[in-house]
Amino acid sequence: MNIMNRSNTKRLFIAIELPEEIQNQVENCQIGIPTAKWVKKENLHLTLQFLGEIETENFYLIRQMLKIIKGTSFSMVLKQPNVFYKKQKILWLKAEPESPIVELRNRILKILKTEKNHLRNLEINEKEKFLPHVTIARMYEVNQRKLNDYLLTFRDFSTQEFKVNTFVLFSSILKPNGAIYKKEEIYELEEEL
Repeated sequence: MNIMNRSNTKRLFIAIELPEEIQNQVENCQIGIPTAKWVKKENLHLTLQFLGEIETENFYLIRQMLKIIKGTSFSMVLKQPNVFYKKQKILWLKAEPESPIVELRNRILKILKTEKNHLRNLEINEKEKFLPHVTIARMYEVNQRKLNDYLLTFRDFSTQEFKVNTFVLFSSILKPNGAIYKKEEIYELEEEL
């Protein structure tokens, strides 16, 4: 049985960080559902790829591998709250346009897959369709009427358009009152022509 020593691992994910003004706009729609566990504004992000618990030696390799990704900056907006119905309900905002986000994610996946044999415990789930979104709340129990009212109230919600110039390799530490995220490396995207 392979049991990893957590002190020798980092829980990693790759994401687009939201600018502070966009975090503030999203925070303005995090109201109206008393049982929702709202994501703290400083933790709002768009996950491109969750990597899982990665051994320290592989962390350094991944950090270096991501430096060779070439991509172009792009603009996007977050809009129209919706819900994923899983064990818990996930309230999220759709990211548009999808194509540059999907393209960036595909470049990341291509690099990771080429080196997957060298990386133990790397989680890459390609079976689940990738839908660019930002999770804004989690709910284990919720009054369906309140949720429907919320979705109706914020159906026209949209952030201002914002520029994505970077993507980030984050580590996270799970705590009882929520995860703590640390930026491990920031990767620049080239200016769009």
